[in-house]
Amino acid sequence: MRLAAAALALCCSTVMAAAGQLPACDDASVLSTLTSRQAWAEANTWRDGITIAAVDRIGERRLVTDGFSSIDRRHCAARAALTGALPTRLYYVVSANEGFAGSGWNVEFCLSGHDPYRVYGADCQVLK
Repeated sequence: MRLAAAALALCCSTVMAAAGQLPACDDASVLSTLTSRQAWAEANTWRDGITIAAVDRIGERRLVTDGFSSIDRRHCAARAALTGALPTRLYYVVSANEGFAGSGWNVEFCLSGHDPYRVYGADCQVLK
């Protein structure tokens, strides 16, 4: 019984520590990663001439640190000013322990109306 309690305490403290290390939605490194990955995708896949020029009205939609997954996630939304198109909603998720070799963080994003392959479902539903 003591071993189970110790394992549970270790598990929960690890989850909380990971959530504390998760960058905020408006963190400069998160926004830089978003814009550079979108620019790469534009140049190598979509080729529709649309890139992210600026991001504003940034907000956190929810923070998920419990449940069955051991991966903490911060769901975010913002407005993206685009080159060659009208501004649109930008949805993204910052995930803990999803970086290179399972350390650090990762970010996945979707521009509303600009997901031609519907990778994240209709109107970015998966990341909302």
